[in-house]
Amino acid sequence: MLTKRLRTIADLIDSCNVVADIGTDHAYLPITLVKEGKAKFAYAVDVNSEPLGWAKKNIKQYNCSEKMQTILSNGLDFVLKDDIKEIDVVTICGLGSTTILEIIKSDNEKIGKYIICSNTEVSNIRNWVANKKYSISFEDYIIDSQKGYWVIVIEKNDKNLVSEKDILFGNKNFFKNNKENIKYYENEIIKFKKILNKIDKSKHHKSYNDIENKITEIRGFLNEINKIN
Repeated sequence: MLTKRLRTIADLIDSCNVVADIGTDHAYLPITLVKEGKAKFAYAVDVNSEPLGWAKKNIKQYNCSEKMQTILSNGLDFVLKDDIKEIDVVTICGLGSTTILEIIKSDNEKIGKYIICSNTEVSNIRNWVANKKYSISFEDYIIDSQKGYWVIVIEKNDKNLVSEKDILFGNKNFFKNNKENIKYYENEIIKFKKILNKIDKSKHHKSYNDIENKITEIRGFLNEINKIN
């Protein structure tokens, strides 16, 4: 029932009391978590009523009605309601990091941790984690249906704080032997080089230097990765 990226998220959850899946769509992830005993209860949350209708049908079909609740909500707005339980894990999958960041900015003490799967790079989310003095316990980069996804687990503790040097690319130890991640950044270098070839260096000095610096940063990260592989 799950795509590779959703299966990756599900496998990161061992057992907990309550999960909330934001942008749940058809609710396949929270249904799986309940059916596999990884969550005792799950909120399936979406900002649109149409996918939530499909979620309700699927929840009923898989006999999960007693252990699940659908909620129409913009991101985490629902969490503040008195009847909402404390949430051990919030999952947010398949959105861009800018949208995900806007959602988690409504962070609440009722939430234990976040497991995120973004379809765009997550340096902005790492920066938010660092500013909050939270930690990242796991990261991954995976390919699913020929698209790249960043997976990141955010813990609300200070056991693995994000250093400034790790904000851009993440902790290199998370990406050891990750060939997809290496290929992504190699392709980024190729992309930036093509842009450089189109820029008149004399007329766009700052833009040219900015892109050259990006290439240098990426190469530095790849060199560090290669040392530990």
